[in-house]
Amino acid sequence: MSDVQTIMTGWMNAALDGLVAQGLDRTALTAGLRGFEGGRAARSSRVDVSAARLLWRRAARLDPDPLLGFKVGAALPMQASNVISILTAHSATVGQALEMAVRYQTLVSASGGYRLRRDAEGLHLTYLPAPDPVEIARLQVESVLAVAAARRSAFGSGARPSRVVLMAAGAAPARVYEDFLRLPVAFAEHAALVFSPAALAAPIPGADPRLLELNAAYAEGLLRDQRRADALCDEVRAAVRRRGFAPDVAAVAAELGLSTRSLQRRLGEAGASFTALRDEARMTEAMVLLSRSQLALPDLARRLGYSQESAFSRAVKAWWGASPRDLRRDAA
Repeated sequence: MSDVQTIMTGWMNAALDGLVAQGLDRTALTAGLRGFEGGRAARSSRVDVSAARLLWRRAARLDPDPLLGFKVGAALPMQASNVISILTAHSATVGQALEMAVRYQTLVSASGGYRLRRDAEGLHLTYLPAPDPVEIARLQVESVLAVAAARRSAFGSGARPSRVVLMAAGAAPARVYEDFLRLPVAFAEHAALVFSPAALAAPIPGADPRLLELNAAYAEGLLRDQRRADALCDEVRAAVRRRGFAPDVAAVAAELGLSTRSLQRRLGEAGASFTALRDEARMTEAMVLLSRSQLALPDLARRLGYSQESAFSRAVKAWWGASPRDLRRDAA
């Protein structure tokens, strides 16, 4: 998986609209967050997972409703999932739809992934958050689960999970979630959905196998392009880290065995730039050090290639929407 995970702007904006529909203030949710302009995720790019998680954590502070994540996720339009919505709508069965959703999830979001396990009870679909300096918010996970677990399930009322498992730090007793979902709820370290064999075998009404075939081929192409772009960007970020977070493009190109022009061209084809990747590597490391170490800010700035603490502080504020001291305080 890529060093810097992202989320599709369509999904992020749909979730943001859902939060606003629940009464939260758009400006309070997005102010200062990288990738958001005028209260919305910029259409020309994907949103960093860290910024998305910060938004959901703000939502949790602004609204104490324990069901907020489920309410937002249950109301998401099918367009929010882009090609995955088409694949699941035209799968022959619920089981095949789940396999499609798992395979192509990174096209929408790399904030987490699913682990599949089968036993006598059926299929256990466990959601595992991706590693990131910003811890995932419970509400964000529940908004994802809601697509299949809510009473208006994307698969139809007859193909819902038999059981829902929520993250251990639930904001309310199980009965609050059970009354809303009309499903048994338990708590564990990782959230999960459990589908019975009968639910997995349930046919999806109106499924068109030809549309499934066409869109699966399209999704495979998108997945190949994504993996190729991620691999190149990861190589650049790794070189930036090895060179103390402050190299120029020529030095990194030489380390990768490319000319400067070739590297810039290939990054452009991947929808990236050297400067943006260097900044991503720096700011990701900054968040890690601020949240997991007590390194003094002047020393931290020098470690990341800044000659002055003030320049480092301005960069952090522009990227994360908060000063280094505020980020460290919030992490603590």
